[in-house]
Amino acid sequence: MPNEKENAMIYQIDENLFEVFWDTYKDKLNLNKDFIKKVFLAVDLKYKNIIAEATVSDALLKNVSVYDMVNYICAEHYFHLAMIKAELKSSLENDENYFKQLVNICFDKLIINEFGNVNSKAVISKYSVETSILEMFVNKLFVLLGSLKLDANSSKQKLQADIYAKCFMLIKSTLDQLCEGLETEAMSSWRTFHELLCVLRVITKGDEKVAQAYFRHLNYGSYNRGEIKDENEVAKITKQMEEDMQILEVKKANKEKFINYGWIHWAFKRYNDEEVKMNFLGGLQKVADLTEYKKFYEIASDVTHSTPLLVYANKMNLTTTTLKITYEQFFLIETMFVNWCLNDLNLDANKYQPLKDYLIFKKIYKGKIEIIYQNINAKYNAFNNN
Repeated sequence: MPNEKENAMIYQIDENLFEVFWDTYKDKLNLNKDFIKKVFLAVDLKYKNIIAEATVSDALLKNVSVYDMVNYICAEHYFHLAMIKAELKSSLENDENYFKQLVNICFDKLIINEFGNVNSKAVISKYSVETSILEMFVNKLFVLLGSLKLDANSSKQKLQADIYAKCFMLIKSTLDQLCEGLETEAMSSWRTFHELLCVLRVITKGDEKVAQAYFRHLNYGSYNRGEIKDENEVAKITKQMEEDMQILEVKKANKEKFINYGWIHWAFKRYNDEEVKMNFLGGLQKVADLTEYKKFYEIASDVTHSTPLLVYANKMNLTTTTLKITYEQFFLIETMFVNWCLNDLNLDANKYQPLKDYLIFKKIYKGKIEIIYQNINAKYNAFNNN
């Protein structure tokens, strides 16, 4: 157990970390520093006393950072400040009962939500090579995406950039859930990623009118859900929708299908000598040339729709399967994104520094990530060939 001198040193370190936190986030917080620090020191003392009584492994693995602690305090205090009149806010911070209440609830949150957090048993972690290297690639792609200057007059470029951002975030979401032991939820996230990747593939194949139609269908969906109240806007959207349906020769009976998937027909009414249906499997996925993922999409749909697989899926097999298809589609979208930067946005790989930096990074780690995928695929085959 730490002695008195060691305790004082630990508390001083935490107090210094609080100061660093405050200097970093004070402009966003807009709170009374003295009051928040007073609460923090009280919570920190209570928490350190608990840690002192814990096992060494618990103290190491479940210790809570100053960042977590202060954020709990600030969020709780914000909640109470929002519920009272402005003139009463200073008196609230002088109320000793409120101070004690704030200390106790934040301490309880730390103990129950952090120290005693119940996690599903994951078969992989954020430190695993399978997740950490893919996370690196996605983070680097986000840096490149954030640097791009798009044509302000291009609906297609804006839509592509927004979809790329969402796809990259869905990859991160899938990985995060795998690391939390939420394999079925990760599979559901992959399903959404797969659907959006199909959208991106079709938008990429199409021209400006396809992107513009996609944006119009946002309004059609809002109209259909009753979210638009302005009568003039409703009339305008109704007229535009009727015109689109007439041009695309869509029957009134297919209005619901048209609202969800009709924009695809601005790109293709037929594809590979087959009718493009206004649905996912017979339409969007087919035009995106990703029908080989139909089997995995059906597994993900079973999970999403709460079949017994949601409860009784094999954790290791589902983790491996989700990693396999996430890697494969990452390779696909990464290639699309780099080609988009080079060919559509006309970036010079030797002169545009963010792209140059990414390509150097890719050259360093390309072999590594491919080897990792081969290992994942081998595990998948071993699971499914027995």
